[in-house]
Amino acid sequence: MKNGKCSKKFPKKYQDAANVDESGFDVYKRPNNGRFIEKGSTRLDNSWVVPYNMFLPKKYQAHIKIEWCNKGLFIKYLFKYVTKGLDRGKVYISRVRNGEPASYD
Repeated sequence: MKNGKCSKKFPKKYQDAANVDESGFDVYKRPNNGRFIEKGSTRLDNSWVVPYNMFLPKKYQAHIKIEWCNKGLFIKYLFKYVTKGLDRGKVYISRVRNGEPASYD
């Protein structure tokens, strides 16, 4: 929250169907079906729901956010991080017998 408003622009607008906006970002379906819950004095409905894929977090036991993008600029941004390289570590393996280095023969 910043200045009493959500910094992620929630609540979102109601949407009858999923589509892509003029900026190339996906806009998820958010029907106004009248369902809500109350948390404290706040009424939460579909405009407050964060879209997610339940299968992947369960499978990998991690937080995973999935979004579709269709602009070359976004793909270039994503692959910059994918091709940066992996974290590296060095591992030395040696054979030891009775606390002394042993030969490999």
